[in-house]
Amino acid sequence: MKIYAHRGSSGNNPEMTRLAYEVAIREGADGFECDVRLSSDSEIVCIHDSTTKRIAGKKIRVSRNSLKDLQSAYELITLNELLDLAISAKKDLLIETKHPNIFGGRVEHKVVELLKSKSDQIKSAGIEVIVMSFSSFAIGRVKSKWNFCKVTKYYLSARFSKREVLALHIGLVARYPSLVKKLQARGSRILVWTVNEEAEFEICKKLGVDGVITNFPEIARRYG
Repeated sequence: MKIYAHRGSSGNNPEMTRLAYEVAIREGADGFECDVRLSSDSEIVCIHDSTTKRIAGKKIRVSRNSLKDLQSAYELITLNELLDLAISAKKDLLIETKHPNIFGGRVEHKVVELLKSKSDQIKSAGIEVIVMSFSSFAIGRVKSKWNFCKVTKYYLSARFSKREVLALHIGLVARYPSLVKKLQARGSRILVWTVNEEAEFEICKKLGVDGVITNFPEIARRYG
């Protein structure tokens, strides 16, 4: 069971900062997870929300401001920087593209463009990089160009998905453990998010899921 640091080791560190990912390395995470959006100057920025309000206390809209402006409010890391860190540390990387956004599918095109530019380095490092999304349209833009994963928290969406890799919400897994077995039986790899509690780790371990996405990699290491 692989352990992915959700927004870095974000349980005890500022999420999606270099510090959070560096701590995740020290805590033994097998990989990183991040969310990405485009800034006004087309930089791929690691941030979950459409503004910096929740994480910085100051509301700056990601899509309307430059990377420099965003970093003046919060220590954001770019996907390019995070990818370099993942390659250097030999850590897998899950990249979730966020929607809706004013740039539409441009975010997936930019992400795939970056990954292809570093495909030789990714291969040499022996790491797996997967692009994820709740949006089927986003997945469609990545399909055939790069490894991808469908993210869902709904039973029917998961049950009838034909994706080879699925990221399921822990609430869904806890309520319908048989769903995981069905998906595994047909050959799907299962990742579970966001797994932070002892009982949740136990469920995932018992079900033999392929990976957990957690805010606390050090705690998860006891189970993985």
